[in-house]
Amino acid sequence: MAVYPRPVDTPCFPQWRHFLSPLGRHTARLRASAGATGGLAALFGRCFPGLLVPARHGPGSRRRAFGRVDVFWVFLAQVLTRDASCRWALDRLHAEALAAGRPRGAGTTSAYCQARAALPLPWLQSLFAALERWLLPRAKGDWLGRVVRVIDGTAFSMPDTPRNRRRWDHPPGSKPGCAFPAGKLVGLFCLHSGRLLSFVQDTCKTHDLKLARDLIEVLRRGEVLLADRAYCGWEFLALLRRRGVDFVIRLHQGRKVPLRKAGSVEERWPRPPRGKASRRHWRSLPKGLKVRSARFATRRRGFRDRHVIVVTSLLDRKRFPDDAIAELYAQRWLVELHFRQIKTSLSLDVMRGLSPAIIERELWMHAIAYNLVRALMLEAALTHETDVARLSFKGALDALAAWTGPALRCRSRRSRARRELLRRIAHDTVPQRLARTEPRVRKRRPKNYQLMTKPRRRMRVSPSRSLK
Repeated sequence: MAVYPRPVDTPCFPQWRHFLSPLGRHTARLRASAGATGGLAALFGRCFPGLLVPARHGPGSRRRAFGRVDVFWVFLAQVLTRDASCRWALDRLHAEALAAGRPRGAGTTSAYCQARAALPLPWLQSLFAALERWLLPRAKGDWLGRVVRVIDGTAFSMPDTPRNRRRWDHPPGSKPGCAFPAGKLVGLFCLHSGRLLSFVQDTCKTHDLKLARDLIEVLRRGEVLLADRAYCGWEFLALLRRRGVDFVIRLHQGRKVPLRKAGSVEERWPRPPRGKASRRHWRSLPKGLKVRSARFATRRRGFRDRHVIVVTSLLDRKRFPDDAIAELYAQRWLVELHFRQIKTSLSLDVMRGLSPAIIERELWMHAIAYNLVRALMLEAALTHETDVARLSFKGALDALAAWTGPALRCRSRRSRARRELLRRIAHDTVPQRLARTEPRVRKRRPKNYQLMTKPRRRMRVSPSRSLK
């Protein structure tokens, strides 16, 4: 009986054996990972060219029971699935290993949690940057010939552990042991595609304006920044103009302006006295800032303010009329919807990590997961010629969970399943809701429980609620 050489052998070219043999094992591992985690790797692997491969040297090069590529895909599936625990992720890994014929890993969640904590942050940041490079040529859109970015901040909480308390503070006014540590996140979004460009995070006591200064380097010359009144600081606006970025920001309530009728006027804001900034930095800023303030009347039902004053550096009234400035500032509310999608649909409002290392990796994984869903929506909009702003984020997330199963595992049906997935996302549109008001109220009443005023170990049930 003839004995054929194995695929990794090279009898005709023995000098190439040390090159081709590792390549064969490497290709086999990539094919095995392409079918893992319900087809996520087959669907989104092309967004990270050359990065989701086992490393040759350094972190991620050692062969473990839970490799960093497999842990990344399962971690991503855990973020995309609401209320998915680490036990769910471990069972997912065991099921994929059994389906691929690999040995089953550890039987507890400790190994998986350690593997998540071992994911290098620079590697996750490189994945986020690669996804942005993939999205950049496909995310087109402008406002009067200018690209608009929108910035805002939000808060998130986490388990009350000693390590989290040392890294993040409790909210102001809370009693010790009666609240959860909270952090603040400031994100920069694209107004046209809704993708997250960059973000910074710190404790809940840090002001949004201080965190926003770290995002100025992401903005490019000629872009327009859209923000609310929390970012209307003279130094921040001067730094934007020095970089060549225009702004459309609501006037801060602390700056007094003379009352006038609706319209716009040009003003010059002189440089205020130096605060905590260094003398050299303060002298590098201009002595004055020329702005245009526009006052608009809002007569929509449900709006709290009757008049809104917006400050902008777009001084050309013919190219940027007052009505266009008012319509652009009205779109600032979209950033609130983006944060709601990340916090509610992807469960960013309450983090699960028991240590700062896991919390930081959860933040980056949520950012990657959000942009991946946005990439899927953008591809569906371009394929079927639909406005990406009309597509439902929750509908795309539900379709992704339903279709990344056996349909994407089979190679012969993968392209057909992908086309059908894009078609379903493109036809799941939200209705046109013009002049919609969204008051921040809750319809469902919470349970009539008393608030925690002492740590749980010292808390006693009041006599009115004790069992009789």
